[in-house]
Amino acid sequence: MADWTNGEDLEITPKVHIPGYSFRTIIPTDDVLYDPHVVDWEEPDGRVAICDVGGQGWSSRFDPALGHGAIWWLTADGRLEPAVAWGHTHLGMIMFPRLAPPSFGRWAGHALILAQVQPGREGAHWDHVIHKWDRRSGELTLFATLPRNHSASGEGIPAALIPGGFGPEGTEHEGYYYFTALRNNSIYRVSGSGRAETYAIMDGVHGPKLLPRAMCFGTDDIFPEHKGKLIVGGVPDANFIIGDDNKGRFVGQESAFFLVEKGAVASDPFAFGNRMLAFPQRCGADFGPLSGSLVYTDHGSINQSQTIYDHDPLPHDGRLLFRDAAGELQPLVSGLRAGRNDILFAGGRLLVSHWGKSYSTGEFHHPDGAIWELRWDG
Repeated sequence: MADWTNGEDLEITPKVHIPGYSFRTIIPTDDVLYDPHVVDWEEPDGRVAICDVGGQGWSSRFDPALGHGAIWWLTADGRLEPAVAWGHTHLGMIMFPRLAPPSFGRWAGHALILAQVQPGREGAHWDHVIHKWDRRSGELTLFATLPRNHSASGEGIPAALIPGGFGPEGTEHEGYYYFTALRNNSIYRVSGSGRAETYAIMDGVHGPKLLPRAMCFGTDDIFPEHKGKLIVGGVPDANFIIGDDNKGRFVGQESAFFLVEKGAVASDPFAFGNRMLAFPQRCGADFGPLSGSLVYTDHGSINQSQTIYDHDPLPHDGRLLFRDAAGELQPLVSGLRAGRNDILFAGGRLLVSHWGKSYSTGEFHHPDGAIWELRWDG
């Protein structure tokens, strides 16, 4: 059998642009990770959960009838330990765990996890659900089933989900978890009782037509002029479904950002920019010159077509950026393999989860995922 790494440009040579910081690989490619991504919390003992879309317990083949994915613990000393093992994530796959706050009621402290109902590429285009996880058990519990809606996009099917966040306390959004669905161009929310509902539709009929690739709430770090407001970012006049050959789905990183109030998306955007603007991380203390700074991840010049198995190797133009004292974005690390590179500041280091070609949507069933870290060495 041919070595899948042939033709793939996996060895990165990152450049760190600020003296005193070191960048290293914690978990390399061609190990056990496929499409890993960090969560949004750190455990008291320093562990961080790593959610992976891919993997079925073997690497030689893919069984389209079985589910895939797992959750791992990344320990403070850089080891992976199983949390929810392969074969224990139901028949679909799981992605983007988010920790429920106190305002979410009895399930506060649990993680909500977006998930497919069916595995593989077909499942990525079909109905989705939400599981909950108590962060101790090796099993997941079904929490909510997303309803179809009357969107003119994607037959109203809630598929290809993008994480959002829990509504800020003291706002109309408190007590709900919000996220978007690419297939039907919709925003969904789920309450602590497990009731999921459509919150807004962006299909060109019930609101501006927008492929919603980012969602956040305004904070002191994210669009502070709209603090507490629900914000959706995406590609205007775009659809997710363009055919199984994936031709023409050139969706890059640039987004138009809109306010969403009382279930209605504003007709005009208030900002344009890289979708990473919705997902910064603020560095903690004792992190050298970057202590307290906002860091962003630029996924590079990828588009949806580059997730397909037989596409060219991913470019190495992914970057980490930071916002300087004047408010300008400056390079921090460059030369990273492009793909979805998520970040979390935990344990005095900046963790970067590398999700290369897509295991589910793109059917790239090889372990090209990795975990990197940036540290201040002084």
